[in-house]
Amino acid sequence: MKKGFTLVELLAVIIILAVIALIATPIVVDVIDDAKDSVAYTETQRIVEGITNYCQAMEMKKQMGTFGGEDVDCAAAQGVKTTNVSKMVDLKKAEVTAVSYTGGKVASITVKSNGRTITFNGSTYSKASN
Repeated sequence: MKKGFTLVELLAVIIILAVIALIATPIVVDVIDDAKDSVAYTETQRIVEGITNYCQAMEMKKQMGTFGGEDVDCAAAQGVKTTNVSKMVDLKKAEVTAVSYTGGKVASITVKSNGRTITFNGSTYSKASN
């Protein structure tokens, strides 16, 4: 007598595995999307903090009389703009599409990171619908 699985038993196992895959796939996709959102929010927060820290450091350099060279003047009318942000913060793979800096802090910023667009308005972070 031969030992082994019958065709019906093998089909039953394959069907069970297919059902498990159908149930698990949307859950895994949701977890991946949540992780991408989290990374984008964290990147935006890091960039906002980096700009704030940079501008505070430049203000200290002005007061000490060592401001100059490649430094970005945050207090100037066009000091903090999208083209200058890369001088202030290592953007990695993020892209700043809009920034507004007034009163010694980032008033608003829009960052594209990890396939997501995150906007910061004063104290609130929000995800743009993609």
